[in-house]
Amino acid sequence: MIHGFSLVTVAGLNVFSGLRKMAAKIKGLVSKKKRRYQEDGFDLDLSYICDNIIAMGYPAEKLEGIYRNHIDEVIRFLETRHKDHYKIYNLCSERSYDTGKFHQRVAQYPFDDHNPPRLELMKPFCEDVDRWLSRDNKNVAAIHCKAGKGRTGVMICAYLLHKQICATPEESLFCYGQARTHDQKGVTIPSQRRYVEYYGELVRRNVEYKPLALILRSVRLDPVPSFTGGTCSPYFVVYQLKVKLYTSPVIDFKKSSKFLHFEIPQSIPVCGDIKIEFYNKPKMMKKEKMFSFWINTFFAKPLDESPVGVVQANGFIEQNNTKSNNWNVKMDREKQTNKPEREPSSVSLSKLERPERFERSEREESSISLSRLHDYSLCGRCRYRHWSGDEEGRFFTITLPKHSLDKANKDKTHRLFSQNFKVQLFFNKVNETMNRSPYLDHRELSPSHSLSDTSSIQGDTDTETEDDEEEEWEGCEASHV
Repeated sequence: MIHGFSLVTVAGLNVFSGLRKMAAKIKGLVSKKKRRYQEDGFDLDLSYICDNIIAMGYPAEKLEGIYRNHIDEVIRFLETRHKDHYKIYNLCSERSYDTGKFHQRVAQYPFDDHNPPRLELMKPFCEDVDRWLSRDNKNVAAIHCKAGKGRTGVMICAYLLHKQICATPEESLFCYGQARTHDQKGVTIPSQRRYVEYYGELVRRNVEYKPLALILRSVRLDPVPSFTGGTCSPYFVVYQLKVKLYTSPVIDFKKSSKFLHFEIPQSIPVCGDIKIEFYNKPKMMKKEKMFSFWINTFFAKPLDESPVGVVQANGFIEQNNTKSNNWNVKMDREKQTNKPEREPSSVSLSKLERPERFERSEREESSISLSRLHDYSLCGRCRYRHWSGDEEGRFFTITLPKHSLDKANKDKTHRLFSQNFKVQLFFNKVNETMNRSPYLDHRELSPSHSLSDTSSIQGDTDTETEDDEEEEWEGCEASHV
Protein backbone atom coordinates (compact mmCIF):
# COMPACT_ATOMS: atom_id res chain seq x y z
CA MET A 1 0.00 0.00 0.00
CA ILE A 2 2.81 2.39 0.92
CA HIS A 3 4.65 1.37 -2.23
CA GLY A 4 1.57 2.23 -4.33
CA PHE A 5 1.21 5.59 -2.58
CA SER A 6 4.85 6.38 -3.36
CA LEU A 7 4.33 5.62 -7.01
CA VAL A 8 1.29 7.96 -7.15
CA THR A 9 3.24 10.72 -5.37
CA VAL A 10 6.19 10.43 -7.73
CA ALA A 11 3.86 10.44 -10.72
CA GLY A 12 2.09 13.54 -9.36
CA LEU A 13 5.40 15.32 -8.87
CA ASN A 14 6.45 14.43 -12.40
CA VAL A 15 3.19 15.85 -13.78
CA PHE A 16 3.59 19.02 -11.71
CA SER A 17 7.17 19.42 -12.88
CA GLY A 18 6.07 18.93 -16.48
CA LEU A 19 3.36 21.58 -16.10
CA ARG A 20 5.88 24.03 -14.66
CA LYS A 21 8.23 23.45 -17.57
CA MET A 22 5.37 23.89 -20.03
CA ALA A 23 4.27 27.12 -18.32
CA ALA A 24 7.85 28.45 -18.43
CA LYS A 25 8.03 27.65 -22.15
CA ILE A 26 4.73 29.42 -22.80
CA LYS A 27 5.90 32.49 -20.88
CA GLY A 28 9.08 32.54 -22.92
CA LEU A 29 7.06 32.46 -26.15
CA VAL A 30 4.81 35.30 -24.96
CA SER A 31 7.81 37.39 -23.93
CA LYS A 32 9.36 37.01 -27.40
CA LYS A 33 12.53 39.13 -27.52
CA LYS A 34 12.06 40.79 -24.13
CA ARG A 35 14.60 40.12 -21.42
CA ARG A 36 13.36 38.08 -18.47
CA TYR A 37 14.53 38.09 -14.87
CA GLN A 38 15.65 34.51 -14.19
CA GLU A 39 17.56 34.61 -10.92
CA ASP A 40 17.01 33.38 -7.34
CA GLY A 41 14.21 31.05 -8.42
CA PHE A 42 12.23 33.75 -10.26
CA ASP A 43 11.21 33.66 -13.92
CA LEU A 44 9.49 36.94 -14.68
CA ASP A 45 8.93 39.16 -17.71
CA LEU A 46 10.85 41.92 -15.97
CA SER A 47 13.98 43.96 -16.62
CA TYR A 48 16.01 46.47 -14.66
CA ILE A 49 16.39 49.48 -16.94
CA CYS A 50 18.63 50.98 -14.28
CA ASP A 51 19.18 50.33 -10.57
CA ASN A 52 15.89 51.86 -9.47
CA ILE A 53 13.70 51.62 -12.61
CA ILE A 54 11.98 48.31 -13.42
CA ALA A 55 10.00 47.56 -16.59
CA MET A 56 7.69 44.55 -16.38
CA GLY A 57 4.66 42.87 -17.86
CA TYR A 58 1.20 43.06 -16.34
CA PRO A 59 0.82 41.26 -12.96
CA ALA A 60 -1.99 38.93 -13.99
CA GLU A 61 -4.21 36.52 -12.10
CA LYS A 62 -5.97 33.20 -12.71
CA LEU A 63 -5.45 31.65 -16.15
CA GLU A 64 -3.67 34.69 -17.58
CA GLY A 65 -1.05 34.31 -14.86
CA ILE A 66 0.10 31.10 -16.53
CA TYR A 67 1.57 32.93 -19.54
CA ARG A 68 2.13 36.40 -18.05
CA ASN A 69 3.66 37.50 -14.77
CA HIS A 70 1.54 35.96 -12.02
CA ILE A 71 0.66 38.65 -9.49
CA ASP A 72 1.69 36.43 -6.58
CA GLU A 73 5.16 35.95 -8.09
CA VAL A 74 5.50 39.70 -8.68
CA ILE A 75 4.60 40.35 -5.04
CA ARG A 76 7.08 37.71 -3.86
CA PHE A 77 9.82 39.25 -6.03
CA LEU A 78 9.23 42.81 -4.83
CA GLU A 79 8.85 41.79 -1.17
CA THR A 80 12.05 39.75 -1.39
CA ARG A 81 14.26 42.26 -3.17
CA HIS A 82 12.70 45.65 -2.36
CA LYS A 83 10.51 45.23 0.72
CA ASP A 84 8.87 48.53 1.77
CA HIS A 85 10.76 50.36 -0.98
CA TYR A 86 8.76 49.75 -4.17
CA LYS A 87 5.94 51.57 -5.93
CA ILE A 88 3.95 50.28 -8.92
CA TYR A 89 2.97 52.44 -11.90
CA ASN A 90 0.10 50.98 -13.93
CA LEU A 91 -0.17 52.44 -17.45
CA CYS A 92 -3.08 50.24 -18.61
CA SER A 93 -6.36 51.98 -19.38
CA GLU A 94 -8.07 48.66 -20.07
CA ARG A 95 -7.52 46.86 -16.75
CA SER A 96 -6.51 47.05 -13.13
CA TYR A 97 -6.13 44.87 -10.03
CA ASP A 98 -6.41 44.98 -6.25
CA THR A 99 -3.91 47.68 -5.25
CA GLY A 100 -4.08 46.47 -1.66
CA LYS A 101 -1.87 43.55 -2.64
CA PHE A 102 0.92 46.10 -3.13
CA HIS A 103 0.14 47.99 0.11
CA GLN A 104 -1.71 50.67 -1.89
CA ARG A 105 1.58 51.85 -3.40
CA VAL A 106 0.13 51.91 -6.92
CA ALA A 107 -0.17 54.99 -9.15
CA GLN A 108 -2.22 54.93 -12.35
CA TYR A 109 -1.30 56.92 -15.46
CA PRO A 110 -3.46 55.09 -18.01
CA PHE A 111 -3.49 55.36 -21.77
CA ASP A 112 -4.60 53.01 -24.53
CA ASP A 113 -2.64 50.16 -26.05
CA HIS A 114 -0.70 50.96 -29.26
CA ASN A 115 -1.08 54.69 -28.59
CA PRO A 116 1.06 57.41 -27.08
CA PRO A 117 -0.07 59.12 -23.87
CA ARG A 118 -1.65 62.55 -23.83
CA LEU A 119 1.24 64.96 -23.66
CA GLU A 120 -0.20 66.43 -20.44
CA LEU A 121 0.23 63.02 -18.77
CA MET A 122 4.00 62.75 -19.23
CA LYS A 123 5.31 65.46 -16.93
CA PRO A 124 3.10 64.54 -13.92
CA PHE A 125 4.23 60.92 -14.31
CA CYS A 126 7.90 61.94 -14.35
CA GLU A 127 7.44 64.19 -11.32
CA ASP A 128 5.64 61.43 -9.42
CA VAL A 129 8.43 58.92 -10.11
CA ASP A 130 11.06 61.48 -9.18
CA ARG A 131 9.38 62.30 -5.85
CA TRP A 132 9.19 58.62 -4.95
CA LEU A 133 12.78 57.82 -5.86
CA SER A 134 14.04 60.94 -4.09
CA ARG A 135 12.55 59.89 -0.75
CA ASP A 136 15.01 57.07 -0.21
CA ASN A 137 17.94 55.83 -2.26
CA LYS A 138 16.59 52.30 -1.77
CA ASN A 139 13.29 53.08 -3.48
CA VAL A 140 12.47 51.56 -6.87
CA ALA A 141 9.71 52.27 -9.41
CA ALA A 142 8.16 49.24 -11.15
CA ILE A 143 6.41 50.39 -14.32
CA HIS A 144 4.14 48.22 -16.46
CA CYS A 145 1.50 48.20 -19.17
CA LYS A 146 0.21 44.93 -20.64
CA ALA A 147 3.29 43.53 -22.35
CA GLY A 148 5.63 45.87 -20.50
CA LYS A 149 7.32 47.19 -23.61
CA GLY A 150 5.72 49.94 -25.75
CA ARG A 151 3.73 52.10 -23.35
CA THR A 152 6.13 51.27 -20.53
CA GLY A 153 9.06 52.32 -22.71
CA VAL A 154 7.51 55.67 -23.65
CA MET A 155 7.15 56.71 -20.02
CA ILE A 156 10.52 55.37 -18.90
CA CYS A 157 12.24 57.18 -21.78
CA ALA A 158 10.41 60.35 -20.77
CA TYR A 159 11.73 59.98 -17.23
CA LEU A 160 15.30 59.41 -18.44
CA LEU A 161 14.99 62.70 -20.33
CA HIS A 162 13.25 64.44 -17.45
CA LYS A 163 16.16 63.65 -15.12
CA GLN A 164 18.71 64.31 -17.87
CA ILE A 165 20.07 60.80 -17.47
CA CYS A 166 19.91 60.68 -21.26
CA ALA A 167 20.73 63.77 -23.29
CA THR A 168 18.56 63.10 -26.34
CA PRO A 169 15.37 61.17 -27.20
CA GLU A 170 17.42 58.92 -29.48
CA GLU A 171 19.72 58.03 -26.60
CA SER A 172 16.84 57.28 -24.23
CA LEU A 173 15.11 55.04 -26.79
CA PHE A 174 18.35 53.20 -27.52
CA CYS A 175 19.18 52.66 -23.86
CA TYR A 176 15.68 51.42 -23.06
CA GLY A 177 15.66 49.04 -26.02
CA GLN A 178 19.04 47.66 -25.04
CA ALA A 179 18.03 47.06 -21.42
CA ARG A 180 14.53 45.68 -22.09
CA THR A 181 15.00 43.51 -25.18
CA HIS A 182 17.51 41.20 -26.82
CA ASP A 183 17.11 42.84 -30.25
CA GLN A 184 17.19 46.51 -29.14
CA LYS A 185 13.57 46.96 -30.29
CA GLY A 186 11.97 48.59 -27.27
CA VAL A 187 9.58 51.32 -28.40
CA THR A 188 8.81 50.55 -32.04
CA ILE A 189 5.48 52.28 -32.82
CA PRO A 190 6.33 55.55 -34.61
CA SER A 191 3.73 57.68 -32.81
CA GLN A 192 4.98 56.51 -29.43
CA ARG A 193 8.56 57.33 -30.41
CA ARG A 194 7.40 60.75 -31.64
CA TYR A 195 5.96 61.57 -28.21
CA VAL A 196 9.28 60.70 -26.60
CA GLU A 197 10.82 63.22 -29.03
CA TYR A 198 8.13 65.76 -28.13
CA TYR A 199 8.86 65.45 -24.43
CA GLY A 200 12.59 65.58 -25.03
CA GLU A 201 12.19 68.84 -26.93
CA LEU A 202 10.15 70.38 -24.10
CA VAL A 203 12.82 69.36 -21.60
CA ARG A 204 15.71 70.55 -23.77
CA ARG A 205 14.18 73.99 -24.29
CA ASN A 206 12.70 74.20 -20.78
CA VAL A 207 9.29 75.04 -22.25
CA GLU A 208 5.98 74.57 -20.48
CA TYR A 209 3.48 72.74 -22.67
CA LYS A 210 0.14 74.43 -23.33
CA PRO A 211 -2.37 72.97 -25.82
CA LEU A 212 -2.34 74.97 -29.05
CA ALA A 213 -5.54 75.48 -31.05
CA LEU A 214 -5.29 75.41 -34.87
CA ILE A 215 -7.60 74.86 -37.83
CA LEU A 216 -6.86 71.86 -40.05
CA ARG A 217 -7.15 73.04 -43.66
CA SER A 218 -5.71 70.35 -45.91
CA VAL A 219 -3.82 67.06 -46.03
CA ARG A 220 -1.42 65.91 -48.72
CA LEU A 221 -0.08 62.42 -49.51
CA ASP A 222 3.00 62.38 -51.71
CA PRO A 223 3.46 60.28 -53.79
CA VAL A 224 0.26 58.27 -54.32
CA PRO A 225 0.20 54.94 -52.40
CA SER A 226 -0.24 51.79 -54.45
CA PHE A 227 -3.11 49.79 -52.95
CA THR A 228 -5.54 49.06 -55.79
CA GLY A 229 -3.97 48.48 -59.18
CA GLY A 230 -1.23 51.01 -58.62
CA THR A 231 -3.44 53.67 -57.00
CA CYS A 232 -5.90 53.92 -54.10
CA SER A 233 -9.27 55.30 -53.00
CA PRO A 234 -8.45 56.89 -49.67
CA TYR A 235 -10.33 58.74 -47.00
CA PHE A 236 -9.32 59.76 -43.51
CA VAL A 237 -10.84 60.28 -40.06
CA VAL A 238 -9.74 62.87 -37.48
CA TYR A 239 -10.12 62.15 -33.75
CA GLN A 240 -9.61 64.27 -30.67
CA LEU A 241 -10.46 63.33 -27.07
CA LYS A 242 -12.18 60.16 -28.33
CA VAL A 243 -14.45 62.33 -30.47
CA LYS A 244 -14.62 61.86 -34.23
CA LEU A 245 -14.23 65.40 -35.54
CA TYR A 246 -14.25 64.82 -39.27
CA THR A 247 -14.51 62.10 -41.91
CA SER A 248 -13.35 63.02 -45.39
CA PRO A 249 -15.08 61.78 -48.56
CA VAL A 250 -13.53 58.89 -50.47
CA ILE A 251 -11.51 60.19 -53.40
CA ASP A 252 -10.63 58.05 -56.42
CA PHE A 253 -7.32 58.97 -58.03
CA LYS A 254 -5.92 57.95 -61.36
CA LYS A 255 -2.54 56.32 -61.88
CA SER A 256 -1.26 59.52 -63.43
CA SER A 257 -1.71 61.43 -60.16
CA LYS A 258 1.57 62.52 -58.63
CA PHE A 259 0.15 63.19 -55.19
CA LEU A 260 -3.17 63.27 -53.35
CA HIS A 261 -4.49 66.49 -51.88
CA PHE A 262 -7.50 66.68 -49.54
CA GLU A 263 -9.08 70.11 -49.16
CA ILE A 264 -11.22 70.44 -46.02
CA PRO A 265 -14.18 72.70 -46.89
CA GLN A 266 -15.31 73.50 -43.36
CA SER A 267 -13.23 74.74 -40.44
CA ILE A 268 -11.98 71.83 -38.33
CA PRO A 269 -10.56 73.18 -35.05
CA VAL A 270 -8.01 70.84 -33.49
CA CYS A 271 -6.03 71.28 -30.32
CA GLY A 272 -3.28 69.28 -28.65
CA ASP A 273 -3.21 65.53 -29.30
CA ILE A 274 -5.02 64.41 -32.44
CA LYS A 275 -5.13 61.09 -34.25
CA ILE A 276 -5.67 60.67 -37.99
CA GLU A 277 -6.46 57.31 -39.59
CA PHE A 278 -6.29 56.68 -43.34
CA TYR A 279 -8.32 53.96 -45.07
CA ASN A 280 -8.52 52.62 -48.60
CA LYS A 281 -12.12 52.08 -49.80
CA PRO A 282 -12.45 51.02 -53.44
CA LYS A 283 -15.98 50.80 -54.83
CA MET A 284 -17.84 47.57 -53.97
CA MET A 285 -15.03 46.51 -51.62
CA LYS A 286 -14.45 46.60 -47.87
CA LYS A 287 -12.29 49.30 -46.38
CA GLU A 288 -8.75 48.48 -45.27
CA LYS A 289 -6.58 50.51 -42.97
CA MET A 290 -3.62 52.14 -44.70
CA PHE A 291 -1.86 53.87 -41.80
CA SER A 292 -2.46 56.16 -38.84
CA PHE A 293 -0.52 58.63 -36.74
CA TRP A 294 -0.68 60.84 -33.68
CA ILE A 295 0.59 64.41 -33.64
CA ASN A 296 0.36 67.34 -31.25
CA THR A 297 -0.52 70.75 -32.66
CA PHE A 298 1.95 72.45 -30.30
CA PHE A 299 4.75 71.27 -32.61
CA ALA A 300 3.36 72.61 -35.89
CA LYS A 301 5.93 74.70 -37.74
CA PRO A 302 5.19 78.05 -39.41
CA LEU A 303 5.81 78.43 -43.15
CA ASP A 304 7.44 81.70 -44.23
CA GLU A 305 8.29 83.23 -47.57
CA SER A 306 10.46 81.12 -49.90
CA PRO A 307 11.49 81.24 -53.56
CA VAL A 308 8.59 80.74 -55.95
CA GLY A 309 7.98 77.12 -56.96
CA VAL A 310 9.59 75.53 -53.92
CA VAL A 311 7.93 74.34 -50.75
CA GLN A 312 10.12 73.60 -47.77
CA ALA A 313 8.49 72.06 -44.72
CA ASN A 314 10.23 70.30 -41.85
CA GLY A 315 13.20 69.29 -43.95
CA PHE A 316 11.44 68.41 -47.20
CA ILE A 317 12.11 70.40 -50.36
CA GLU A 318 9.94 69.73 -53.38
CA GLN A 319 8.69 71.34 -56.55
CA ASN A 320 5.32 73.00 -56.12
CA ASN A 321 2.87 72.60 -58.99
CA THR A 322 0.91 75.84 -58.67
CA LYS A 323 -1.68 74.72 -61.23
CA SER A 324 -2.68 71.69 -59.21
CA ASN A 325 -2.34 73.30 -55.81
CA ASN A 326 -5.28 75.54 -54.96
CA TRP A 327 -4.24 76.35 -51.44
CA ASN A 328 -2.06 79.28 -50.45
CA VAL A 329 1.01 77.74 -48.82
CA LYS A 330 3.63 80.23 -47.82
CA MET A 331 7.22 79.17 -48.11
CA ASP A 332 9.78 78.51 -45.45
CA ARG A 333 13.18 80.18 -45.62
CA GLU A 334 14.12 79.78 -42.00
CA LYS A 335 17.81 79.05 -41.74
CA GLN A 336 18.77 76.17 -39.48
CA THR A 337 21.74 76.83 -37.26
CA ASN A 338 23.86 74.11 -35.74
CA LYS A 339 23.62 74.18 -31.97
CA PRO A 340 25.91 72.16 -29.72
CA GLU A 341 24.24 69.22 -28.06
CA ARG A 342 23.57 69.55 -24.35
CA GLU A 343 26.14 67.84 -22.19
CA PRO A 344 24.86 64.55 -20.73
CA SER A 345 23.68 64.78 -17.16
CA SER A 346 26.13 63.96 -14.43
CA VAL A 347 23.51 61.54 -13.09
CA SER A 348 24.59 58.03 -14.00
CA LEU A 349 23.00 54.71 -13.14
CA SER A 350 25.17 51.62 -13.35
CA LYS A 351 22.73 49.37 -15.21
CA LEU A 352 22.09 51.94 -17.92
CA GLU A 353 24.54 51.41 -20.77
CA ARG A 354 25.16 54.29 -23.16
CA PRO A 355 26.13 53.97 -26.81
CA GLU A 356 29.34 55.73 -27.77
CA ARG A 357 27.57 58.29 -29.94
CA PHE A 358 24.26 59.10 -31.58
CA GLU A 359 24.22 60.37 -35.14
CA ARG A 360 21.38 62.39 -36.60
CA SER A 361 19.42 60.19 -38.99
CA GLU A 362 16.58 60.57 -41.44
CA ARG A 363 14.29 61.16 -38.48
CA GLU A 364 15.47 64.75 -38.74
CA GLU A 365 13.06 65.00 -41.67
CA SER A 366 10.26 65.21 -39.13
CA SER A 367 12.25 67.39 -36.77
CA ILE A 368 10.55 69.44 -34.12
CA SER A 369 10.81 73.20 -34.19
CA LEU A 370 9.92 75.37 -31.23
CA SER A 371 11.82 78.40 -32.49
CA ARG A 372 8.56 80.36 -32.83
CA LEU A 373 7.35 79.93 -29.26
CA HIS A 374 7.51 83.69 -28.73
CA ASP A 375 4.67 84.00 -31.28
CA TYR A 376 2.27 82.13 -28.97
CA SER A 377 0.01 83.97 -26.53
CA LEU A 378 -2.18 82.51 -23.80
CA CYS A 379 -5.86 83.22 -24.36
CA GLY A 380 -7.42 85.23 -21.54
CA ARG A 381 -10.57 83.09 -21.56
CA CYS A 382 -9.04 79.62 -21.60
CA ARG A 383 -5.82 77.73 -21.00
CA TYR A 384 -5.07 77.23 -24.70
CA ARG A 385 -2.33 79.07 -26.59
CA HIS A 386 -3.11 80.64 -29.96
CA TRP A 387 -0.79 82.18 -32.55
CA SER A 388 -0.84 85.97 -32.49
CA GLY A 389 0.78 88.71 -34.51
CA ASP A 390 0.65 86.71 -37.78
CA GLU A 391 -0.80 88.02 -40.99
CA GLU A 392 -4.05 86.52 -42.24
CA GLY A 393 -3.71 83.39 -44.37
CA ARG A 394 -0.46 82.22 -42.83
CA PHE A 395 -0.03 78.47 -42.79
CA PHE A 396 1.62 76.04 -40.40
CA THR A 397 2.60 72.49 -41.13
CA ILE A 398 3.56 69.12 -39.76
CA THR A 399 5.34 66.71 -42.11
CA LEU A 400 5.71 63.00 -41.40
CA PRO A 401 7.86 60.70 -43.56
CA LYS A 402 6.97 57.06 -44.09
CA HIS A 403 8.97 55.70 -41.16
CA SER A 404 7.04 58.04 -38.84
CA LEU A 405 3.62 56.60 -39.79
CA ASP A 406 2.11 53.76 -37.78
CA LYS A 407 1.74 50.61 -39.93
CA ALA A 408 3.16 52.24 -43.07
CA ASN A 409 6.61 51.99 -41.48
CA LYS A 410 6.35 48.18 -41.74
CA ASP A 411 6.26 48.30 -45.55
CA LYS A 412 9.94 47.40 -45.78
CA THR A 413 9.78 46.38 -49.47
CA HIS A 414 8.04 49.64 -50.53
CA ARG A 415 5.24 47.79 -52.31
CA LEU A 416 2.46 50.00 -50.97
CA PHE A 417 4.31 53.20 -50.12
CA SER A 418 7.35 54.52 -51.91
CA GLN A 419 10.52 55.01 -49.91
CA ASN A 420 10.10 58.80 -49.95
CA PHE A 421 6.38 58.76 -49.09
CA LYS A 422 5.26 61.50 -46.71
CA VAL A 423 2.15 63.12 -45.27
CA GLN A 424 1.82 66.87 -44.87
CA LEU A 425 -0.80 68.60 -42.72
CA PHE A 426 -1.56 72.29 -43.23
CA PHE A 427 -3.15 74.47 -40.56
CA ASN A 428 -4.33 78.04 -40.04
CA LYS A 429 -4.17 79.95 -36.80
CA VAL A 430 -7.34 80.26 -34.73
CA ASN A 431 -8.92 83.70 -34.98
CA GLU A 432 -11.27 85.26 -32.50
CA THR A 433 -14.32 83.81 -34.23
CA MET A 434 -12.95 80.29 -33.93
CA ASN A 435 -11.90 80.94 -30.34
CA ARG A 436 -15.61 81.09 -29.56
CA SER A 437 -16.28 77.84 -31.41
CA PRO A 438 -18.04 75.10 -29.41
CA TYR A 439 -15.30 72.73 -30.60
CA LEU A 440 -12.77 74.39 -28.29
CA ASP A 441 -12.62 74.21 -24.54
CA HIS A 442 -14.27 77.58 -23.91
CA ARG A 443 -17.31 75.35 -23.32
CA GLU A 444 -18.04 72.93 -20.54
CA LEU A 445 -16.82 69.49 -21.59
CA SER A 446 -18.85 66.43 -20.76
CA PRO A 447 -17.03 63.81 -18.61
CA SER A 448 -16.31 61.62 -21.63
CA HIS A 449 -14.72 64.57 -23.44
CA SER A 450 -12.89 66.16 -20.53
CA LEU A 451 -9.18 66.89 -20.65
CA SER A 452 -9.01 65.18 -17.29
CA ASP A 453 -9.95 61.92 -18.97
CA THR A 454 -6.99 59.71 -18.21
CA SER A 455 -7.13 57.59 -21.34
CA SER A 456 -5.75 58.58 -24.70
CA ILE A 457 -7.86 59.13 -27.77
CA GLN A 458 -8.83 55.89 -29.44
CA GLY A 459 -9.99 55.56 -33.01
CA ASP A 460 -11.26 52.39 -34.66
CA THR A 461 -10.24 49.46 -32.51
CA ASP A 462 -7.24 47.56 -33.78
CA THR A 463 -7.40 43.80 -33.54
CA GLU A 464 -3.66 43.27 -33.34
CA THR A 465 -2.06 42.91 -29.93
CA GLU A 466 0.95 44.76 -28.59
CA ASP A 467 3.03 41.64 -29.07
CA ASP A 468 2.13 41.63 -32.77
CA GLU A 469 3.80 44.98 -33.46
CA GLU A 470 7.06 43.34 -34.51
CA GLU A 471 5.44 41.31 -37.29
CA GLU A 472 6.82 42.06 -40.73
CA TRP A 473 4.68 43.76 -43.38
CA GLU A 474 4.87 40.76 -45.68
CA GLY A 475 1.96 39.19 -43.84
CA CYS A 476 -0.20 42.15 -44.82
CA GLU A 477 0.99 42.47 -48.40
CA ALA A 478 -0.73 39.35 -49.66
CA SER A 479 -4.12 41.03 -49.56
CA HIS A 480 -2.89 43.77 -51.88
CA VAL A 481 -1.39 41.66 -54.65
